[in-house]
Amino acid sequence: MTALSEYRQQEESIDIAARSQVVDHPAGTEQELLTINFGPHHPATHGVLRLLVTLEGEVVRDLKPIIGYVHTGIEKTAEDKSYWKVIPVVERMDYLAYYFNAMAYVGAVETLLDIDVPPRAQYLRVIHLELNRIMSHLVWLGTSMLDLGAISMFWYGFRERETILDLFEMSSGQRMHTRYFQVGGVIEDIPRGFVAGVRAFCRIMPERVDSYMDLLAKNARPATRGTCARRRPTAPTRTSTSRSRSARAATTTTASSCACSR
Repeated sequence: MTALSEYRQQEESIDIAARSQVVDHPAGTEQELLTINFGPHHPATHGVLRLLVTLEGEVVRDLKPIIGYVHTGIEKTAEDKSYWKVIPVVERMDYLAYYFNAMAYVGAVETLLDIDVPPRAQYLRVIHLELNRIMSHLVWLGTSMLDLGAISMFWYGFRERETILDLFEMSSGQRMHTRYFQVGGVIEDIPRGFVAGVRAFCRIMPERVDSYMDLLAKNARPATRGTCARRRPTAPTRTSTSRSRSARAATTTTASSCACSR
């Protein structure tokens, strides 16, 4: 029987950290070392990493990472598929950067086959890649701040993310894993209204980034800069009829000028 490699021994071991360790303790005391698995099924590792951790109480005495859980058989799956059928597979390698995965794959195929991509298709690819990059960063920012206790940033980040996913749905019919990039270009041209949607997003996004900075760096309320709060109606007050009408008119004007309604 062939001896197992050191890597496989680590893989199959349930007590890898039980080897002799020198730990200084005060005289007359005993301490127990506990070896546990952190992952690959732990939510914090997303199924791609296994950590063998040796604990002494709450002190981490040893940590050994074991990689190899991220491939999910994608290469083997692609062996029996046509070039164009592999695109949905590689997109799912990263659910936040699927356009970039697709671009890396179709770009490699186009280089191998010496295919020239039309300029318009190249422009459309760049537009979708940049939107995907912003969307991915919004998920990172929102979830990172959520881990730090700033739940508001999570909601604001996903608000803009949904706007980008609306654009992806408009151009491809799907919000995620769109399969919009194809070998030789894109699956089809952008529909009517897509350009206007992208321009509207580009107009509001700089202001939204400023509101993020106000919230995270100054602890200010983004509602003072954001657009959605302007659409909130004001509470009724006991005033004259003419003054109430003026207040309602001002509220209506503010709501109609809100970027969210455009």
